[in-house]
Amino acid sequence: MDEKIVSLFIDATLKVMETMAFVTPTIGETLDWDNANAVGEVVGIVGLTNEADNIRGFMTVGFTEGSICQVVSNMLGEDITKLCDEVREAVGEIANMISGQARQGLSAKGIKLQASLPSVVSGKDLTVDGIFKNPMVMIKFAVDNGPFEVGICMDGIS
Repeated sequence: MDEKIVSLFIDATLKVMETMAFVTPTIGETLDWDNANAVGEVVGIVGLTNEADNIRGFMTVGFTEGSICQVVSNMLGEDITKLCDEVREAVGEIANMISGQARQGLSAKGIKLQASLPSVVSGKDLTVDGIFKNPMVMIKFAVDNGPFEVGICMDGIS
């Protein structure tokens, strides 16, 4: 996947986390998506499409329990220690905001995408497998209390 597109998702993630959760994540590796590995214990998924240009795909943001509890605690100004409905709702909002920021950057490059409403799933050892084989990338991040990942799976743009 084009590094310029990946960098838009990195920038969007940093902006959302810094603005909404008052935390600056550490940026880790950007890897090919290995759907044999868990993406987190709570995952937000946003579909991305442009039917006219035959672009379709999705983005995910997956958190460990520790990382999302830190993020949501910062967002809400209260101590969150376990996964609950408020945490799952926050993951959907975070996925939506990252998607929106990234789509704004893509639009400036002439790539206009529509987004679905976010879906959130939670559980142990979750994996996400796209309907496309490539390009699929996973961007690793971390906050003090654990890692999280942003995944991009798009067909029709490289």
